[in-house]
Amino acid sequence: MMLSTSKNHLTTFFHLIPNSLIVMKSVRFMFLFVGISLLVSNTLWGQTIRQRSTTEGLSLGIQGHYMGWSSDHFQFLDENAGSGPGIGGRVGYGFNQRFEVFAQYDFNSLSATKIAAKSFHFTHATGGVRFNFSATTHALRPYAELGYAYQTGKADQVLNVNGGRDNLIFKGGTLHVGAGLNYFVSLPVAITLNGSLQAGAKSPVYVNGINFFDEKADVTAFRISLGVVVYLSELF
Repeated sequence: MMLSTSKNHLTTFFHLIPNSLIVMKSVRFMFLFVGISLLVSNTLWGQTIRQRSTTEGLSLGIQGHYMGWSSDHFQFLDENAGSGPGIGGRVGYGFNQRFEVFAQYDFNSLSATKIAAKSFHFTHATGGVRFNFSATTHALRPYAELGYAYQTGKADQVLNVNGGRDNLIFKGGTLHVGAGLNYFVSLPVAITLNGSLQAGAKSPVYVNGINFFDEKADVTAFRISLGVVVYLSELF
């Protein structure tokens, strides 16, 4: 009787060993599955929230643009040479993802044929503050900017009513207001689209270097620009 009972216990024990091994293997598989799931989940989450843009640090940009201008004082000039293409360069520095200071220079060449001049061009030297919107997880970053622009219009050898030639220049400071979009194709490079207006000041007028009777002209200009900007902080 005792021998039979012992055999039964041994049989039960040997039957339990495979079951225990199965349970241990199941637990190991479960931990492995959970570990792999967490790893994959973290990888996908990291990809979902990855950085796609920035506005911090030093940036350099170049853009082509189309400029138009108008003036009640120079009706003949703005009607016959009121717009033209140009090119510009920009340097910016972002203190954080919201606030950025910038300086830029733009040059425009306008057709001088209809005003009987040798050449006619505009320049704008601008400094200001840019306010960036959205987050670094978005490739598209809107912005608005406000600043001060020093604009200069220069027409060389303009035919006057007496048949002679005059050199005309008008220049002065004005308010700069702009807005646009930066689209980051890949860090640190973005395509930038910008629209700006320069208005609100009177520019002294000089004919052959002389400002007759303290003459001043109202001059308003606008630009539509398309260019490329590189944020150097992402390179180092």
